Amino acid sequence: MILILTACSSSTDDKPEYILPKEKMVAFLIDSHMKEGQLTAAKISKDSARVLFKDIEQDLYKEHDIDSVQFLESYHYYLDHVEQLADIYDAVIDSLSLKEKVLINEGN
Repeated sequence: MILILTACSSSTDDKPEYILPKEKMVAFLIDSHMKEGQLTAAKISKDSARVLFKDIEQDLYKEHDIDSVQFLESYHYYLDHVEQLADIYDAVIDSLSLKEKVLINEGN
């Protein structure tokens, strides 16, 4: 009986240790989207942008002290936990919107 209660009391949403915390995902995604935006604004061909972004992405992984496998495994984890992914993207969108407003105000 004790084993059954213990098994039932453990949460199925326990996040594995290797999964990036939401805050780290938010920071990485903000920087990633900012770099993508810069490439788009540079008005270079899509093929060139793709090649450049691969290099930029590797630099972002180093800057955030993660690797592509850890990021992708974390992203897939959050895809399976949509409420948490929604929280992450809400924070990313809020942050990017704020950065946009600051840039617009600096331009005026």
